Amino acid sequence: MDLESNIKNINNRIKEAAERVARDPDDIKLVAVTKRVEPERIKQALTLGFNRFGENYAQEFRDKSKILEDVAEDAIEWHFIGQLQKNKVKYIIGKVELIHSLASLSVAREINKRAGTMDIKVPVLIEVDTGGEESKGGIAPAQLQGFLNELSALSSIEICGLMTMPPYFNNVEMARPYFSRLREIRDDLLPNFPRLKELSMGMSGDFEVAIEEGATIIRVGSAIFGERN
Repeated sequence: MDLESNIKNINNRIKEAAERVARDPDDIKLVAVTKRVEPERIKQALTLGFNRFGENYAQEFRDKSKILEDVAEDAIEWHFIGQLQKNKVKYIIGKVELIHSLASLSVAREINKRAGTMDIKVPVLIEVDTGGEESKGGIAPAQLQGFLNELSALSSIEICGLMTMPPYFNNVEMARPYFSRLREIRDDLLPNFPRLKELSMGMSGDFEVAIEEGATIIRVGSAIFGERN
């Protein structure tokens, strides 16, 4: 699979989707999802000038980042996009640009504690359960404001926005209401939480719809690296 062509194709599709709704394509960040992608493929992407990668599993991130740290540690912008457990926070704290999937007060407190000892602020997104699927994490929309109020007391966490994963549909248009719902939730909260700017939503099969509904970050894996085992 031609990685360079895939990245170029995704960037063209981002541009076209943004222009359909009069948005600036430069306002949309592409995160290449590297779950189960070999470090050599990540190195190849780096040689092509792409450096923003997202990992789903803390230990896989730990191992890959160690392998790659002598190649271009400062050049890589890592994102953590999977469900984060309290006992795995130690593997990613201070090493990722953004945590996309905060959905637990106990995990938030662990992040805050470790960040405090390192004298850093950790940017996070809150995962919102727009689809009501038990198999996926996230804060229910009705509980979100209370959750944000509790997080506001944690001085080493910087809340930057929201993330969601809608149910899977064969027809991508069926995902649109979930994306628009997240944007509406964000917009309703902005007066009280003005830093809640980012919307991480949209993956390989539906990112164009997500962009049309306001995504500022999209998470694309298979459309860049191909299907993985």
